Amino acid sequence: MPDTLLPRRRLRSRAVPTMLMGLAALALAACEDDPAVQAQAFPDLASCLDQADEAEAPFTAEDCETAFAAAQSAHLESAPRYEDEALCEEQHEGECVAEMRPGGSVFMPILTGYLLGRALSGSSRPLLAQPLVSRPGGFATVAGDTRLSSNTGATEVRSSAFRAAPSARLAPALSRAAVAQRGGFGGTRTAIGGRGAGG
Repeated sequence: MPDTLLPRRRLRSRAVPTMLMGLAALALAACEDDPAVQAQAFPDLASCLDQADEAEAPFTAEDCETAFAAAQSAHLESAPRYEDEALCEEQHEGECVAEMRPGGSVFMPILTGYLLGRALSGSSRPLLAQPLVSRPGGFATVAGDTRLSSNTGATEVRSSAFRAAPSARLAPALSRAAVAQRGGFGGTRTAIGGRGAGG
């Protein structure tokens, strides 16, 4: 075999690790844009306050109250509205209430818990909150793309799980066809007590 082929072979073998390093850097940058958040899910304010009384609790009673108020406000603003009560109950396991609008009622799921968290990195580490609604087999944030196996316990999620959902107060109520088109409500599943999707 001619010696002139050897330099090319070496160059080709170096190119693969270089490309993989580039992909790893892109993946790391994506995670830095959406950093991990250590979060805690609570079914209600009282459950959070009970835990805040424990030694070395990650959140204070004031954190519990502030986050719960924020979650309630976000829920009223952004919880999905359905034109049909039965459809709402299918999507949220019967946990729905009527909301009056001009021209009739729409139906929205009740608040079944809230997610409270702080970023694991960064200088300010602000308090984060997100309402939870029931879903078949678990719970979901009202933004609709993070699902939890429980509304009680600790987990790690990406910071995007806390992004604000669009307002649904005046948006057209969801029909059965609209729900089918968007594939239901709630996407990325995260097990409570485990780790969320990594970056």
